[in-house]
Amino acid sequence: MGIEGTRARSHAHGKRQGRITLHAVVVTLAAVAIFVAARFPESTRASAIPGDAPSLAFSGMAGSTKYSTDTYLRPSGSHQTRDSVSALITRSDIASVRAAGAVSPTTTFSASVSAATASSGVENAGVRALADIIDPRRPFELYTTGPGDTVSGVASKYGIKLGTLLDNNPTLGDGNLIQNGQQIVVPFKDGILYKIGQGETLSSIVAQYNDITVEQVTLYRPNAVAEDQPLEPGKFLLLVGATRKPPPPPPPAPRPSSGGGGTTGTPPPSSGGRFSLPLSAWRGVSDPFGTYRGEGRIHEGIDLDLYGFYHSTVYSACNGVVQKTEYLTYSYGYHVIVDCGDGWTTLYAHFSEILVTPGQRVSAGTPLGISGLTGYTTGEHLHFEIRIYGAPVDPAYYLPF
Repeated sequence: MGIEGTRARSHAHGKRQGRITLHAVVVTLAAVAIFVAARFPESTRASAIPGDAPSLAFSGMAGSTKYSTDTYLRPSGSHQTRDSVSALITRSDIASVRAAGAVSPTTTFSASVSAATASSGVENAGVRALADIIDPRRPFELYTTGPGDTVSGVASKYGIKLGTLLDNNPTLGDGNLIQNGQQIVVPFKDGILYKIGQGETLSSIVAQYNDITVEQVTLYRPNAVAEDQPLEPGKFLLLVGATRKPPPPPPPAPRPSSGGGGTTGTPPPSSGGRFSLPLSAWRGVSDPFGTYRGEGRIHEGIDLDLYGFYHSTVYSACNGVVQKTEYLTYSYGYHVIVDCGDGWTTLYAHFSEILVTPGQRVSAGTPLGISGLTGYTTGEHLHFEIRIYGAPVDPAYYLPF
């Protein structure tokens, strides 16, 4: 019995000794693996991640000089880091390195987050991707007004001039409180926000404004356009630094002269009698052309009051081609622009329904849409404009309003 107990104890002791030896071997192998990984990091990393990963410098730069592919930082076919800052530089139109606004090139990316967000003025900046704030993919923001907002206050919040906000929201004035919940389009820089119409080119667009060139349009990265590429209808461009052309001088009042009559001064451009009335009836003119809006801006059209004539049919005032149809929730709301030829265009705003499409040929009297209250308006009316080479003229020069 003693011999049997001794054998059992010896057997158990041998098993414990074997486990200790095995444990020591495992620990030794693990230590060797850690040593190799630390000693040769490049080979370890290369075996862990398939393909090359980009070298990203987070020092105030949004972009990479080496990679424009969509495949890096992709551990497998089902896991792409598309929401990462790195993935935002994969599009070909934003592949080059660019210093990001409000981020110092001498400080780290993370240290600049607060400065970039605070200076951006972008609504919901705290929850939007930082890269989209410092390196925006579109040149404007739609701002929804809150209690106590003013036009000048919104402009100050975004760091742009009051005149810029008025230029891009033609139905606004500058000094009053604005409606709670009203949408205002806010360019990220001072300039004119322009939506491309059917068949337009960069040259034809910049010709409508002062202080802007084709090169300036292409150099502003959020526009993502090139001079030698066709434009996409419906895409927004920010014409940085552009200003609207002033209206032609008003016609002078007749006065007697030594010749027995006539006028002095410069008359308005002649339309050759190309225009007809856009409505069959209206209550009166609620806001004439030229009303001062502030910051040197004026009302660039004429407002025809439709109280008692709700949902009237709006007709084309000329023969021409529909250049744009817009379904906006701000400014002009649903509106139509017709190219009348020879540099003349007409604009009809605040529709409830649009009945034509871009590129459609129309004649004077063709129904364009139904009047309504879309956009910024306090009562149903038709906002009607006539322009010559982009400059507004008083519609009352040409039609009996």
